[in-house]
Amino acid sequence: MKLTLYITLLILPFQQCIGQDLVPFRDNGLWGYKDQQQGLISILPQYDYASTFLYDIAIVGRNDKKGAINKQNVLLVPIEHEFLQLLDSSEFLYGRKAEYFGEYIVGVMTFDQEIKIPAEYNGIRKIKNTYLLTKNIDSIISYTNGEVIRSVSYLQGLNDLDGNVLIPCEYSNITWKNDTLIVVSRGKNQGLFNNKGKQLTGFEYVVFGDFIEGVAKARINNKFGFIYPTGEVAIPIQFEYCDNFRNGYAYIMQGNKWGLINKKGEIVIETKFEFEDLQIIVEKKYGR
Repeated sequence: MKLTLYITLLILPFQQCIGQDLVPFRDNGLWGYKDQQQGLISILPQYDYASTFLYDIAIVGRNDKKGAINKQNVLLVPIEHEFLQLLDSSEFLYGRKAEYFGEYIVGVMTFDQEIKIPAEYNGIRKIKNTYLLTKNIDSIISYTNGEVIRSVSYLQGLNDLDGNVLIPCEYSNITWKNDTLIVVSRGKNQGLFNNKGKQLTGFEYVVFGDFIEGVAKARINNKFGFIYPTGEVAIPIQFEYCDNFRNGYAYIMQGNKWGLINKKGEIVIETKFEFEDLQIIVEKKYGR
């Protein structure tokens, strides 16, 4: 009976601490944590910096260095990083100060302190089961009263969730077209990649539209056509303009006149009409 009571008394404070909604508070210049509801101090003031708890983890700091603790004040990450931030429920962004105030060079570290991505980037975020990586490219414009005036461009790349490189961090922009296709920009031109990092097209394209009815509008220089999700050309890039497919047909423009094509790229209405006139004809003929 006494043994059971003794074990219960040991476990109860631990369970209470786990369930507590701890909030940071400051006393004499130092930060600690107390229970939000009862106001009882759970972690005595001892830190120069203290974040709120997220995923039962808080970022704390001393002497301009950051670490991480749990609600029992057990140190999960040593207080040795110039930058430390929760990325999600299993990983941290960690790193060091960059050359300019308020900027950092960051990487990804697991809760077990395994370095997944080295601290080499100005920004990292998770998107569609990948890491989108960003590096700043600084161009100094002038020095004014000891302050640097600069312009900032950036390069982007993509890593998988194991930290392996899918797309090198050397492109001017990366955007997701859908869950499996990625538009990668190099200057003013674009190429299409899949979510495994495989390049599907060259960089001769200026823009890709959305994939509708199995194809996407694509532009090379001043000409338009259609491509498949594989990157292969579905309908040659030859029109002055084209609209998206709808019910198997798409408007095209040549010589400032409009016509209609089918999914095979066959011209079913010659390009000799004003757009409003063609719409009337298509409505009567195809009911669209």
